[in-house]
Amino acid sequence: MTTTDVPEEGLVACEVCLKEIPRSVARSLEGPDYVYYFCGQQCYEKWQAGAGMREVGLEVSGMDLDFAAAQALAESAAKRYAEDAMLLAWFDRERGKESPNVPECQHKPGWLAYAESHGGDLKIDINHGAYVFIFTTTKQG
Repeated sequence: MTTTDVPEEGLVACEVCLKEIPRSVARSLEGPDYVYYFCGQQCYEKWQAGAGMREVGLEVSGMDLDFAAAQALAESAAKRYAEDAMLLAWFDRERGKESPNVPECQHKPGWLAYAESHGGDLKIDINHGAYVFIFTTTKQG
């Protein structure tokens, strides 16, 4: 079997839009046996959200925003879509914390794969991924 080394300066394809971009400017997500490349934040967020998930992006400026305030904001936004929205998973980039804390799955962070497989259909992304909350807005019977 022959392997070919790809130069670091080579082109890579965005996982979402398939646009070819220089590796040096691509955003990447690396795991133990894979690397995904994205041309920008918007494609990365689409990939994270998964199929069929509504995405809501909120930006807060002019005040400090900690996890508790971000969660309250996300819950308030989710209630606009469904009064009984239930939080399934969250990610706090600054603290490097997530819930549920499960192993990486399906080449996605474990918390995200968990939410998708448990009916997550609403993603509230605050400050471009600083805080991400995933809710289910449908009744689980």
